[in-house]
Amino acid sequence: MSNASPTAITPIAADPASVPSAAVPGSAPAGRGRASWSGLLRLSLVAVPVKAYAATSTSSESRCHQLHADCGQRVRYEKHCPLHGKVDGGAIVSGYEYAKDQYLVLDDAELDRLRPAADRALSLEHFLDAGQVDPALYAGRSLYLLPDGPAALLPFAVLVQALHARRKWAVGRVVLSQPRQVVLVRPRERLLALHVLHYPAQVRSSAALEGDIRSATIPEAESQLAGVLLDACSQAVAWSDYRDDSAEQLAALIDAKLQGRPPAPEAAHERPILSLLEALKQSVAAAQPRALAPQSKATASRTGKTKAARRSA
Repeated sequence: MSNASPTAITPIAADPASVPSAAVPGSAPAGRGRASWSGLLRLSLVAVPVKAYAATSTSSESRCHQLHADCGQRVRYEKHCPLHGKVDGGAIVSGYEYAKDQYLVLDDAELDRLRPAADRALSLEHFLDAGQVDPALYAGRSLYLLPDGPAALLPFAVLVQALHARRKWAVGRVVLSQPRQVVLVRPRERLLALHVLHYPAQVRSSAALEGDIRSATIPEAESQLAGVLLDACSQAVAWSDYRDDSAEQLAALIDAKLQGRPPAPEAAHERPILSLLEALKQSVAAAQPRALAPQSKATASRTGKTKAARRSA
């Protein structure tokens, strides 16, 4: 956590009324949880104290445990010392093996002193156009950044506004947990979203796999129909329809077994075997009515308003 004074923040003149209200710091609202990281967000000489909160939550799941098949008892995993047997978690320390079976014990405070001051801040190093990041680089961890304290409110809001106005994302590095990680920072409404990235060297090249794909001559009819199908299916995504229902399915299976009922049969999803051309034709025919329905209502509404305007004239 940084103890930087407000004088470390570059003053930027702005109308206080233009500062986003959602960026006002305060007590964590319900659902936010505890901050997982705090430090300085640095852009050149500008330093903004920020706090990071997890952007995703772990949904409650029905978990299966490992049991001993012969007696039904749950299998336990315990920390075990060859000399003293079971060991409590509080008695475990970190050790560096400098020779065969020879360890040097290092505590967190000693390791923390080795970290340079730059590692205690999130430094924005490069900016790029929004969307110009290979999805393969995303490591799967996301955080929300909020200003930490009244002095951080104005510079944070200015930075968010600048990123929005220029449609830019930022790449930087920070130590969230060992080791140092490369991250992507992008504006999201009135706050910043941070996404942990893989280092480029960790992403396997696709060149060798692409070499296994033989080039194909694409017929004109199939090409046009595929484009029409994509256009017909290009609608606003109803994100509320996407949810993890695996826990519900497992709960239904458990309930059925406890009551001695057979589980519900799986719905059959048999599809006819069609040629590519015929499959595209039928897919387009099925998708176009759904895509045109909202447009037809809107067109009818506009037509009705036009006729009413003509009658009133």
